[in-house]
Amino acid sequence: MAPVHNAGAAVPAGVYAAGGAVSVYAFAKKKKKKKKPAAAVEEEDPGPRITPEAAETKRQAIRSAVQGARDSGNWEGVADGLERNAPLLGDPVTMLEAGEARVEAAAKQRSVEQAELAIEDTRVALDILHFYDAVASGQATSNWLVIAPGDAASLIERGDAQIERAESLISEIEAEKVATAATGGSDDGDKKKKKKKKRNKREKGDGAKPGTGMIAAGSIFTVAGVAGLAMVIVGTVRSSASQKQVEKLSPGDPDVDTYDKIGKQSNIVAYAGAGVAVAGFAIGLPLLIIGVKRRKAAGDAPSSASVQRRRGFGIAPMIAGGMAGDTQGLVIRGRF
Repeated sequence: MAPVHNAGAAVPAGVYAAGGAVSVYAFAKKKKKKKKPAAAVEEEDPGPRITPEAAETKRQAIRSAVQGARDSGNWEGVADGLERNAPLLGDPVTMLEAGEARVEAAAKQRSVEQAELAIEDTRVALDILHFYDAVASGQATSNWLVIAPGDAASLIERGDAQIERAESLISEIEAEKVATAATGGSDDGDKKKKKKKKRNKREKGDGAKPGTGMIAAGSIFTVAGVAGLAMVIVGTVRSSASQKQVEKLSPGDPDVDTYDKIGKQSNIVAYAGAGVAVAGFAIGLPLLIIGVKRRKAAGDAPSSASVQRRRGFGIAPMIAGGMAGDTQGLVIRGRF
């Protein structure tokens, strides 16, 4: 095959005519793009990703979020809020303030645990501050400047002093615990005695005999229990009587509905009375028993007859009139 000529111009080598068609099998290689020199990349660096001024704005927002807890003296709440937000900013100042809040909480609560947490928070802050101190001296570089590197030295002094205060507070609190243990916990004993004395006064009343309050309360609840029992009796009697009246009547008699209504109401009274009886006896009887035991222990236990005479009660159901228009209720008499 001979090279093809087109208007006297030769086709480049690698192009041949075959069957009236032209096929191309060779192409020039693509040129690779040249990489930009490293110097060009450095010139495009926008600078610090955060500046001390921008960080201070965010820091003030964090402080505002815990201001309510600070105003109320809730130092533990202040510390919790600062600890949650300080890592989001990577801020040693906020972490330092969290440690300071923990120290205040420890002093207020006399808590070794809070003082130890204060030391942990402060040490985290110091680690970050020492890095920025290295940036200030040229030993390290950073494009995340939450503080001016030159401020790191003074903040480090503040952190060191804060740890000393927390450690001193721990020593004070532990010494207080040792002193309390040496005295046999007399302070706690005195508080318990005062509470017991107040409780006895409440139970006895001014000049009242031991157990009087319990006996009175127990009597009232027991009366309620007996009243509930009487309601059960009244309801059951009325319901039974109503049923008997219905059985005597012929089907379709208009009085059937009347007696049926009375029977339903009586059942409701009986069910309600059962609940009152159970609650009254469950509370009243134990109070009576404990009250009488306390009075007996005090050497002033009344005989059963005298108790019945002074704090006796009587309850009887009252049913009068015919079934269709009767009256019902309870008669309660008592003195406590």
